[in-house]
Amino acid sequence: MRFPPSLFFSSRVVSSQLLAKPVGFLFVCCIFFAFAGCSAFHTRTPDQAEEPRPITVMPWRIIDRAPPGTAGGTLRIAEFGTGPKTFNPIIANESTSNDIIEQTFSSLLDINFKTKKIVEGLAYRWEASKDGKVWIVRLRKGLRWSDGVPLTADDVVFTFKVIYDPRVDNPNKDIAQVNGKPFACEKIDDSTVRFTIPGIYGPFPFALASIAIIPKHKLEKALLSGNFSSAYAINTPPDDMASSGAFRIKKYVPGERVVLERNPYFYAKDVVGQRLPYLDRIVIVYVPDTNTEFLKFISNEMDVFPEFPSKFYDDLTIGQNRERYHIVDLGPQASTAFVVFNENPDPKFVDPVKHRWFTNRLFRLAVAYGINREAMIRLAHLGHGYVISQDFYPSSPFYNRGVKPFPYDPQKSRDLLKSAGFTWKRGKLYDEEGHPVQFSLLTNSGNVERRIKGELMKEDLAKLGMEIDFHPIDFNQLVSRLDHTFDWEAVELGLVESGGSIEPSNDQNVWLSSGFTHEWYPRQKKPATSWEAEIDQLVNLGTSTLDLGKRKKIYGRIQEILYQEQVPMILTTVSADLYAFRNNIGNADPTPIGRFWANCPDDMLMSQVYIKKENQ
Repeated sequence: MRFPPSLFFSSRVVSSQLLAKPVGFLFVCCIFFAFAGCSAFHTRTPDQAEEPRPITVMPWRIIDRAPPGTAGGTLRIAEFGTGPKTFNPIIANESTSNDIIEQTFSSLLDINFKTKKIVEGLAYRWEASKDGKVWIVRLRKGLRWSDGVPLTADDVVFTFKVIYDPRVDNPNKDIAQVNGKPFACEKIDDSTVRFTIPGIYGPFPFALASIAIIPKHKLEKALLSGNFSSAYAINTPPDDMASSGAFRIKKYVPGERVVLERNPYFYAKDVVGQRLPYLDRIVIVYVPDTNTEFLKFISNEMDVFPEFPSKFYDDLTIGQNRERYHIVDLGPQASTAFVVFNENPDPKFVDPVKHRWFTNRLFRLAVAYGINREAMIRLAHLGHGYVISQDFYPSSPFYNRGVKPFPYDPQKSRDLLKSAGFTWKRGKLYDEEGHPVQFSLLTNSGNVERRIKGELMKEDLAKLGMEIDFHPIDFNQLVSRLDHTFDWEAVELGLVESGGSIEPSNDQNVWLSSGFTHEWYPRQKKPATSWEAEIDQLVNLGTSTLDLGKRKKIYGRIQEILYQEQVPMILTTVSADLYAFRNNIGNADPTPIGRFWANCPDDMLMSQVYIKKENQ
């Protein structure tokens, strides 16, 4: 789905700024903060994190892509919203939760987003059979959970048992299968597991890099009792949770703050043998909106202002000129932004009259042509934004140059609506049966750019005779309605890009008709339409084909269907990836896909969320 030397920001799940690509979404584009190890920001206090415990890891993970840093300190971050929905890495599908999870859990393998290659994680060696259907994965010896309990192959086997359990609704299942068939995971010894794949699956290492390993000794009881989805809830006492990432949860005050402290059993060192992470702790404070984020940053209450709205650019530039902090523009955010209509056929969720509109390709195309994206760039992003046309970045080898953004063409919209049987009376749009075209449009509150874009879309569609009831709601409530209760009509959201431009199969939780994040009609028993069936076939073909040229054609065709022909998600615009960070963080080094490192060892960067799309 999607997701330092010391500081790493990333954002593909549903995000509060973006659904996570998974909402820039409408757009709730939340950032993922992966802080692997940084030099000190603030001096230690009497409540300093526990010192690393004496452990023997064989081999240690050596982080060698930046100069060594200085141990100690607290990193302070403000994030708008009400905080995480869960601390459970298997079921999480939104950036508010994954911002925490990616700091506290590790996967077997990781992705180096700078080199775009798979690197070591909990495992230090992985090898495939000649036919590519059997993989042997060797864990480091001496690994421990944050509570000191050994982390072994039993935990790996348990993790995949949970993912495939039919009682556990989770997004990981989408990427841990071949043609709908699961991987077989078995223990060889305490530090070795064997995966048997039911067919060729080229991106298998990327799948391993996308799934967090979970502690059997803490979660097996919940699975056996049928209560796994409520395990590691936000009201779980920190002492009842074990983690394997660079940090562990020290304290969580719902809706206010979370405090992460150094994991004393973390398995990595820098090049001079110093245990990582460098930081004692990370403190994330939840605030009601980006205005409050801005005020806390300029008043020196926070060290980083990630993915800040462009309306603050000029004010922050003044502070940069006074050498208080640096601003970095990384180009387009690593996310998508879109409007999506609810195509679930169940009348409990969508009025059948409106369902007929939403499932009408001509209606969706009319909306696509009826949105003025250049106005969004000018008024919502204040010039610091980009029109997008597909899932892939222009720099990606999978980018389809034939898929262009929709131009603003109200007359084309009217022609399409007329062809679909709609008519106008006194400026209002009516369907064939005389029903006025009116529907609600939701997005997340607190995101100023998304709110402005929603108001602009409301005005654009009103010119076509549509009546839109636009109102933002709490992000976690929005995600619950989108992913679980399904009681919504249209949503403006975004998905965080978590690696799809490196390995396209990481986006299949969105593309597959059975996918958890198949936003317009998720988790279908069988494809509802012929074009969704075609995409399912293409996804399966893409994962079983190793030839790059063939894969480009396969994934290019998926982009044509989704964003040119059928448009179930109508893409809009994304912000520039703007960051402000205090000078004591170090020098920023932009990565090729919109992430950056500060001057400290990295590499414990990518946890599971980087390979999945999540609501943002």
